[in-house]
Amino acid sequence: MSETQHDYQWSQTENALTSFSKIVKKYVSRDKDRLRKLFLETPCFATEKYDGTNIGKDDEGIMYSRRFLIETGQEEFIKTNLKKVKEANIVKFRNRLIEVSGLDKGNIIKCLVYGELICNELYDYRKREILGDWKVFGAKLEVEKEIDETLDMLLKSGFAVAKKDKNQIQLFLNENFVEVAKYANLDVPVKKAESETIANIVMNNKTDMKRGLVEGLILTVHNGENGYKIIKWKAAHEWQPIAQKSALRANELIQNADVHDDLKKMFKSLEEVITDTSENKHSIKKPNIDTPEKSKPLVNRKSKTTTRKFLSNVDKEIILQGTFHSQKKFDCIEVYIKKGEEYLAEYINNLIKEVRRHLAEEKGEFDGLEENDNILAFIRYTVNNVIKSEIASLDVN
Repeated sequence: MSETQHDYQWSQTENALTSFSKIVKKYVSRDKDRLRKLFLETPCFATEKYDGTNIGKDDEGIMYSRRFLIETGQEEFIKTNLKKVKEANIVKFRNRLIEVSGLDKGNIIKCLVYGELICNELYDYRKREILGDWKVFGAKLEVEKEIDETLDMLLKSGFAVAKKDKNQIQLFLNENFVEVAKYANLDVPVKKAESETIANIVMNNKTDMKRGLVEGLILTVHNGENGYKIIKWKAAHEWQPIAQKSALRANELIQNADVHDDLKKMFKSLEEVITDTSENKHSIKKPNIDTPEKSKPLVNRKSKTTTRKFLSNVDKEIILQGTFHSQKKFDCIEVYIKKGEEYLAEYINNLIKEVRRHLAEEKGEFDGLEENDNILAFIRYTVNNVIKSEIASLDVN
């Protein structure tokens, strides 16, 4: 018997450095007014980003990990008690949301709330006594019909929402979401900014980000053309070489452009967070992201032919770090070992797929995601080595 996959994954959150860099590259030479409005005038909502694992729960009491359902009766996930998740009253959240926005109760098929289960003893989580907490950061509504009308009612009621597909609406953190969550006695992340501009959020949180006092920030932003979305600003010690390199290039463009001083200060602050890690106790030695690296073409050992796909040292490090990152989306390895070889093999296979997806997201290259190519072969090799090492460590201990 295998784990049950679900179709209610929380959407991938775009890296803020990547997002900002794309916008600068697109508009710095032809529409500086758009840059000013987005970064210096548009009000945003921001909260602390936690290093935990994504857990969802619906109004029927079903719990969801990132890709799979959590078994009925399961008490722990990644060695962390699920008590706070189980106690959460999603029905009360759903009913309050319907009440304040005037939605048709009969049109709501399912309501899911998502949160970060604090399962790692990182930063000052133990000192703050939040280990095991479930910090709610968003929700989804699955509707039977009239999704556009439902979306419009939520927007008019002050919620930050976006349509995800033909019958699902995603709700992001903002003041109104927090009020509904607190009404239902759900825990929420620490608020870092309310109705504040992106530039001020960056400059006001520069010191904490430089020192690595938090994993990062989550920003709820509104783009006049594309509506609401969330982006994640991760501290410099988080492995994100491609996003950081893009941000440094964007800073150069901004500093050399005729733009508002506050915009220059904002991107200078981003640069400082990336480059000045002298006070960041989490920073580790990483490959130089600024030095061009000659990549050797991968060779197909069976046919002895050279492919056109390359893996640089940075790519390989993304894969390695991505393996550890992706493991947080699954239960701990001991659980799969205890269940038997079939479950362990399935876990490894799913982890390989997750790391492939992680590499694509970090590089912004999604072509060939499903191909059984040399990139996937290297990911398979890396993941298996990590798992073998972890199993050996468990045997020793």
